[in-house]
Amino acid sequence: MSGAVIEVPADPRMGIMLRAFATAVANDLGSRANQIDDLALAVSELLASAIEGGSRRLRIELLADDGGWTLRADGIGDIGSAPADLPYRRVDLLAGLFPSISVEGGKATIRSATSV
Repeated sequence: MSGAVIEVPADPRMGIMLRAFATAVANDLGSRANQIDDLALAVSELLASAIEGGSRRLRIELLADDGGWTLRADGIGDIGSAPADLPYRRVDLLAGLFPSISVEGGKATIRSATSV
C-alpha cells in the first residue's frame, strides 16, 4: 500500500474513525508502534481544531514518502490559536511529536522524522 485518503464531516463522532484510519494505514506502511500512536493523537488534534474552527469537513491523506510517510490535512481550522480549554496550542503539541510540520491557512503537512 502506498497510502490512503479519507474525508469526513468535522464532527466529534468521526474521531474513532479517523484514529482507526491512521492506525490501519500506518500499519500498512510499516510504521513503528510509537509513530502509530503519535499519528492517532495527531488526527484527533486535527479533528478538534477543525471542529473548533468551524470547518465543515476534514480531509486526511497519509502516504508513503522516502522511507517514511507524509500526512496532509485540509480543513483543520486555525490550529495555531490557543483554545480556551487547553494550556497549549495544538500546533505546538504536533510540533513536539513531529519535527517536520508545516501549517498554511487551514492546511497542514506532517512528515515522519525517521524511516518507518
